[in-house]
Amino acid sequence: MKFIIAILLIICCTSLEARIYKTKHFKIFYTKLDDKNIKEIADSVENNYTRIITNLQSSELQIVSIHYYTDTENFRKVMNFGPKVPAWVNGITHPDSAIHMLSPNVPTEDYQTTIRGTIHEFAHCVSGHINPTIPNKPRWLWEAVAIYESNQTSDLRNLTYLISQKPPTLNELNDLSKPYVYEVGYFIAEYLVEIKGSDVLNALIKNNGNIQQTLNMNDEEFTKQWFAFVKKKYGI
Repeated sequence: MKFIIAILLIICCTSLEARIYKTKHFKIFYTKLDDKNIKEIADSVENNYTRIITNLQSSELQIVSIHYYTDTENFRKVMNFGPKVPAWVNGITHPDSAIHMLSPNVPTEDYQTTIRGTIHEFAHCVSGHINPTIPNKPRWLWEAVAIYESNQTSDLRNLTYLISQKPPTLNELNDLSKPYVYEVGYFIAEYLVEIKGSDVLNALIKNNGNIQQTLNMNDEEFTKQWFAFVKKKYGI
């Protein structure tokens, strides 16, 4: 499964797309590859708009532009990615106003996974709208919120480190070279919402994941608490 990371880039990008599809909250730039189902793609994002800004207690965003690309080479070229950007990155956000990613119709991609990826990127836009300094600061929270809001869950039975009762630390979750946050981020956010309440994600976004201030616990205790929640709810 491919995962998507949102990297804050200050980009001036002239779109090469000839087609534009507009909804109430989005302006989508696409190619003929998406002609057959652009309305379905647009609806899938538009239909999640109110839910996500409500969940994260955000004000309305300006119109968000979504730029879809037909292949990885073109995407990375337009984004001017350097060698330090991992090869698996296939979507980014530009503050709270733009999303750039591969089209759901690219033959090498799974359609539904990429649709969820677009919703994931929009959740990043909402977090960035609430707090412009939040992108990847901290990474565990930045990704966990977007993974949760886009319902990108994992099969816990495949996570051997959890079965072995060894949940990743926050430092490990923040490590770009490790996949942990994409595998357990959903469950961390689920713990926060179900145990700590509906306001907690907004509070953490606003203070850049300050657990001590928001939850009155240190990093180690936080890891113990979310893992205890997962063990009890999912029986691992």
